[in-house]
Amino acid sequence: MAERFMAPGQAPDAARFATRSDTLQLFSHDIRSAMSDVIGGLRLLDRHRLAPEERLQIDRVQAAADTLAGLVDGALLAAVGDRLFQHEEQWLALDDWLTSLVGRWSGRAHAAGGDFAIARGHDLPPFLSVSQLMLDRIIGNLIANALLHAPATLVTLRVAALPEQGLALTIRDHGPGFSPQIQALMRDGSEIGPRGPHAGAGLGLRIAAGLSAEIGGRLTLANHPDGGGEACLILTPSIIATPQPRRDSDVPPDLGGLRILVAEDNLTNQTILRQILGRMRADVTCVADGLAALDALSRAAFDIALIDIEMPRLSGLEVMQSVRARSDAVAAMPMVALTAYVLRDNREAIYAAGADGIIGKPISSVADFGRAILRYVGRPTGLPEPEDVLRDDLGATGFGKVLDQDRFAALLAVAGDDGAPELLMRLQEDLGAVLTALDRGIANADLAEIRSQTHILIAFSGAVRAERLYRLAEVLNIAAKRRRMDDLAALYAPCRSDLQGLIATVAAHAARNPPPIQK
Repeated sequence: MAERFMAPGQAPDAARFATRSDTLQLFSHDIRSAMSDVIGGLRLLDRHRLAPEERLQIDRVQAAADTLAGLVDGALLAAVGDRLFQHEEQWLALDDWLTSLVGRWSGRAHAAGGDFAIARGHDLPPFLSVSQLMLDRIIGNLIANALLHAPATLVTLRVAALPEQGLALTIRDHGPGFSPQIQALMRDGSEIGPRGPHAGAGLGLRIAAGLSAEIGGRLTLANHPDGGGEACLILTPSIIATPQPRRDSDVPPDLGGLRILVAEDNLTNQTILRQILGRMRADVTCVADGLAALDALSRAAFDIALIDIEMPRLSGLEVMQSVRARSDAVAAMPMVALTAYVLRDNREAIYAAGADGIIGKPISSVADFGRAILRYVGRPTGLPEPEDVLRDDLGATGFGKVLDQDRFAALLAVAGDDGAPELLMRLQEDLGAVLTALDRGIANADLAEIRSQTHILIAFSGAVRAERLYRLAEVLNIAAKRRRMDDLAALYAPCRSDLQGLIATVAAHAARNPPPIQK
């Protein structure tokens, strides 16, 4: 049986999970592992051998599994206070997303004797700047509500561009329609009650209304003149009027020539990783436990090791500690935790054991997975490099904005009046701690400290949309991995300046958002 997760130096007798946080860590790992099996197993299916109706059902399950993985991820992080990372800006390809909705909801509609269709209007924007998870939850609740109250009928999602108003997503059903009471409650912001004799507590509509406000949208309910209900989500131009991102970012990179050790006790995950990495032309060796990983590292040379944390015979943490304790070249090999343990306490223990980074399960983007591996082994990823910073060329190399003020304000709005002061206080404390640790790491040429702190800074700057700081932290991290000792101070200078600027911005917001007075 696999060992329990323990921090470095923690005795087995101390590994008793009595607190809520400890319990959530265990549930987090087990749920993520199970979701990884579900999503990975679906990806291994040969869909071309299935009948059309079977493919429809598999598409439905695949889309629902991806959504469930995101929901579980957000819920577990929020439950332990990691709210900062729940609402990062994402690029969403509208056409791909609509296609996934067809796969998810058509099977459910058919099972109830009805149908689901999407009507696409003209001149739709190719991309939205919004979290797919948030939009999935809003539209998913509205579609589910329509299918519940109008079974065995056609439910339609109509998508239309509105001149100077944004984008309208309207779910039309052919059921009894919305009662005047529900429409009135929606208008005045009160809680929505049951819609009809077959309704529940109206929870889906409440969730959709609340999330719509969080992303800056507006949800309205109305009845169609020909019968049935219409729920319309209006997305503002600020969400859709964005430059088209580079599509080559969706293309998996070439990992040809890289020798990768995968230590993973789950055979399904091994198969998935071997196929994913093989498609990117990597040379992959898989082992099933910690002792086998150490044996493989003694027998052959690898460019990077991807190590699961909870394995039989020897845990991933113990493997990393053993490797870092060696006196040969293997001790400096990049090691990345490929794990379902991603909560804050877990991250600290994993980095303390010697990990260069963490990649969470399940893997959501093959392209991002491949680029992360390239970063950890010090290969170019197509992103800014140390030479770009040393040339003082920050404006011409795609480093991005110093800070997206609108997105930062949106993050605070999501936290709410009660949560914003706490969020700002945490940011001040954490960013200040990173600044102090990086100052110390640069002064002492402590590469491990620099790598550890830049990982934290990358996470924070990405969450608050400080794009340039994000890239500068990545560059400093790369330089530390490549042991570019003579360049560290010069590379840190602009990073430190941007970090100080972000701390000052957070302090200014904190002054305007004091914590509420306790009565």
